[in-house]
Amino acid sequence: MRERCQEPGCNAPKGLCKKFTNQEFLKCPSYNKSNKEEKASQMQSKGQITTIPWSGVALQPSEISLVSHRSSPKIIGIIGAASAGKTSYLGMLYTLLFNGKKFEQWCFAGSYTLIAWETLAKYLRIQSNGQPEFPEPTPSNPDFYSLYHLALRKENHFYDILFADSSGEVFTLWAGNIHDENAVNAQWIYQQSHAFIFFIDSEAIIKEKGVAKRKISQLASQVKADLNNRPIVIVWSKADLLDQALSNIKSAIEDVIAKQFPKALSIKISNFSETDPDTLCHVNNLRVTEYLLNELSQPQTMKISPDLGETKDFFFKYQGSYGNK
Repeated sequence: MRERCQEPGCNAPKGLCKKFTNQEFLKCPSYNKSNKEEKASQMQSKGQITTIPWSGVALQPSEISLVSHRSSPKIIGIIGAASAGKTSYLGMLYTLLFNGKKFEQWCFAGSYTLIAWETLAKYLRIQSNGQPEFPEPTPSNPDFYSLYHLALRKENHFYDILFADSSGEVFTLWAGNIHDENAVNAQWIYQQSHAFIFFIDSEAIIKEKGVAKRKISQLASQVKADLNNRPIVIVWSKADLLDQALSNIKSAIEDVIAKQFPKALSIKISNFSETDPDTLCHVNNLRVTEYLLNELSQPQTMKISPDLGETKDFFFKYQGSYGNK
């Protein structure tokens, strides 16, 4: 039986600690990196193993080429303040798919980041105290990236999707200054994403009231600035608590969102279900992603010639003399 990691709270095999889903594993004192690499090198030199270009952990931007061999992957940026439920949402999405819940038009076809998905899902499982253990806060290191891959099939066509997750603290910095050197990963996600999930934390609205509204307003304004018709879904996370929020604060936030994203779909979600199927949990969590998938799969219209009635360029106005006498 393989030896287990000795780090408190880690139940992974020795040498593969619980933080291995991102670059933070390098800081784990129980991760014997040099010994592991030395053994792997010795085995490879003897022809005992064949290396593969992926490990199942979350991808980095430099590794996107791994999922680009079949199609140009679409990136969905996860945006929101700290503790808004962004990472928990990804864990719930995978948990629902793993337990047999399905998209209406899309089928799961694989993933290069199954270890990363499994780690997220692990935190949502009910513990001995009857409560789930939510994921640890995403590191606010500006060099930190977590790209979660899903391969999906629709009408015999394959699509590669990457969910880009980063720290809420970083997005708050980015909202104040898009050029902040401590928010380069948030800037990368915003620039590279083809669609967005914008999180509004119902619990923060209850506890922080006006402060939460200001944070949401500032972040929404920055997201709107260069959105350029990219699809976006507004997600009210922890919506099972939303009835406890002050109605005037909630209405003010709704007005801000309606002004900044007048065409955006707004969905309430929760990680706690009362029945099965539960709309907030089992239905809406899947609906968030499926809406964006459907938007991203739509053919893009292209204007390949100018409107001849508007242009003053004689080159474009000239239509030839063929057939004229």
